[in-house]
Amino acid sequence: MKLLAKFVSLLFHPLFLLNFGLFSVFQFHPYYITKFYDNQFYTISIFIAVNTLIMPILSIYLFKKFGFISDYSISNPKQRLLPYSVMVVMLAFTIYQLNKSGVYGLPLLFMAASALALLLNILINFVSAISTHGIGAGGLIGLFLYLTLFEHISSFNLLLIISFLIAGLASWSRLYLNAHTEKQMYSGLILGFAIVYGVCVSYTFV
Repeated sequence: MKLLAKFVSLLFHPLFLLNFGLFSVFQFHPYYITKFYDNQFYTISIFIAVNTLIMPILSIYLFKKFGFISDYSISNPKQRLLPYSVMVVMLAFTIYQLNKSGVYGLPLLFMAASALALLLNILINFVSAISTHGIGAGGLIGLFLYLTLFEHISSFNLLLIISFLIAGLASWSRLYLNAHTEKQMYSGLILGFAIVYGVCVSYTFV
């Protein structure tokens, strides 16, 4: 069971959830389906994956190799400043480059909200621990709930249900592994949801 919990924890890592949310928007949102040709979609997808998945993973590997973090899961909240800062920088760089390339709207909002949640995560970690898995899962729920309620895109109804399942499984795995307390897990879920949903809804009324 512990091995299963570790697999679930890895499968629903916040970096994977971020990319899942972004690619879902590009793949199922009517605006982006009609905006980009297939080759453009693949180019954008590879660019996003390199910056928001591969580069952060590589940075975590290097931080571990040179002793800045004690383990790859960054279980010590005090050691999260450097790797999380790298992720924020990579998100900001990706937003800037996509904006220059003519990509606007929801994907950039989702990345900006994720960067904001990470910054808050860094600040919170100075005084207490909070679940980054919870933040990622909560953010995914916030994104799909916004698309369902405010943009009325039926394609995201199933994804919203899946996001709740992901949140449940991610919470179970982190609690089972004693990586977080219930308070840390639930506060992460609330923070991630509030930031992403709040940013998306605010943009709607601007």
